[in-house]
Amino acid sequence: MADKFPGSKLKAYSPKAIVNAPPEQRKHILRRFWLPAVLILALAAGGLTGIIAAYELNYSRAANEVAALATYRPSVVTRVYADDGETVIGEFALEKRIPLKYEEIPLVMKNAILAVEDARFYDHVGIDPIRIIGATWKNLTSDKVEGGSTLTQQLAKNLFLSKEQTLKRKMNEWALALQIERYYTKNQIMELYANHIFLGANAYGVEAGAETYFGKQAKDLTIGEAALLAGVPKAPSEYSPTTNPTRAKERRDLVLDLMAKNGFATQAEVEAAKAKPIQLADTAYYGSQPKSTAFDYPVEYVRQELEDKYTTRVAQGGLSVYTTINVAAQKKAYEVVRAGLRRYDKSHGGWRSSYRLIPTSANNGQPTAQEIANYKDPDWYGNDFQQDRFLSGLISKVDRAKNEATIRFGNYTATVGPADMGWSKRQPKDELRPGYLAEFQIQEVDKKSRRLKVELTQVPAVAGAMMTLNAKTGEMVTMVGGYDFYATSKFNNATQAYRQTGSAFKPFIYTAAVEWGMTPDTTVSGAPISIGNWQPHNYDGSAGSGDMPL
Repeated sequence: MADKFPGSKLKAYSPKAIVNAPPEQRKHILRRFWLPAVLILALAAGGLTGIIAAYELNYSRAANEVAALATYRPSVVTRVYADDGETVIGEFALEKRIPLKYEEIPLVMKNAILAVEDARFYDHVGIDPIRIIGATWKNLTSDKVEGGSTLTQQLAKNLFLSKEQTLKRKMNEWALALQIERYYTKNQIMELYANHIFLGANAYGVEAGAETYFGKQAKDLTIGEAALLAGVPKAPSEYSPTTNPTRAKERRDLVLDLMAKNGFATQAEVEAAKAKPIQLADTAYYGSQPKSTAFDYPVEYVRQELEDKYTTRVAQGGLSVYTTINVAAQKKAYEVVRAGLRRYDKSHGGWRSSYRLIPTSANNGQPTAQEIANYKDPDWYGNDFQQDRFLSGLISKVDRAKNEATIRFGNYTATVGPADMGWSKRQPKDELRPGYLAEFQIQEVDKKSRRLKVELTQVPAVAGAMMTLNAKTGEMVTMVGGYDFYATSKFNNATQAYRQTGSAFKPFIYTAAVEWGMTPDTTVSGAPISIGNWQPHNYDGSAGSGDMPL
């Protein structure tokens, strides 16, 4: 084997020389001399695999582990319902997962998974020698690395094994894959895989992935959306459509091409899907930037109460929790508290020029133009822009010559001039800075042009709370613990502040007195009283008075 490759610096066809050779030279060498060796090695590997697998089938614990899948209960979302028993007001989950039966998984989703993970899934027994040989050949003859794992092996690895790259782990993976195929049908394996895969953003399984990224059920996915989800599990961070949209699109298009190549879709369907940009729902961003709602405070209160009793089952057990919170009343209470706090802040607090800088990676601490253009705020989710609503707006541009600023609200914009600065009485050119978030109140909405007319305001510095009960049943109907759960404070002033009740407690005292037979004419002593070292005083500082009627 001392022949030199024509025109190269290779002295011999050693393994090291072959690895370092250019791709075309490597292919030539391998075709002439190494293909027989590769085939022999593949056959030997296949025989060795069979021996190892037979040993593992009979003597390892793989059989017991795989058999336990019959009672497999993955972590499932717990949902909190309002008093109507139907409206979901909150969810708890360590792993957001919504299991589907095999029949409920749409065909387009199954085909996308098969195309990218294992097109020969229904033709092997858990290990695919043909794919192993093909992957080995491609790895030796090209600069790209291709794996030979089957879908069943992927499931075995995800369920039972670590990510370490060792021969022992690979042997265990083979044994487990064979055991899985021995105990379960292909459809059952597909169901397990589709419900278990991690898709980023705390979404596990295709149903949670569809809901998270596209705001829909899996049964409503398009071919492009299914291809995107199928491509994410290989590297959820790298192919995340929220943080790496370019890489996500490349991966999606690769899956689409594989669907056409393997007969799961027509070329026309694939080309049409590839021509479309990735369109994500607002829910795709909830994990990193949750949207505040009227139900945040009661839902968090419920979570704390449940965890005291059910511990980890709350976030893993798929519980259905029914509350006495009334949807309409809770929304109204939330609005009333917020409006009251804004009025108080305006009359007592004064203007504070309190603005929030958006996240930035710039060394100077100032957001770049690209960061400003790409920023998404939870207040904008759903484009729910209605007159009189208060929400955050991003100052994207300030024109000092015109003394006006451009404010962005997602896909909507507004121009703020001196007349729109509200009770701040400031000038836009002096007060507003690009890259900062400010609070605005919507005056008008033009959906056709996607323009808003807004007025500058501010988030109240004062906190407040409200709780209402059903007087007949004692059920809690509403609970508001503050101005905004995510934007201002998660501290629940309704349950955690332990504020003095003041005169609000008087009805309880008078009601008890009436129950004991006292009447409005009953005379009671108003003389000073001491309890230990403490003596209560009246508002004016006096310690007591003479006798008086109830």
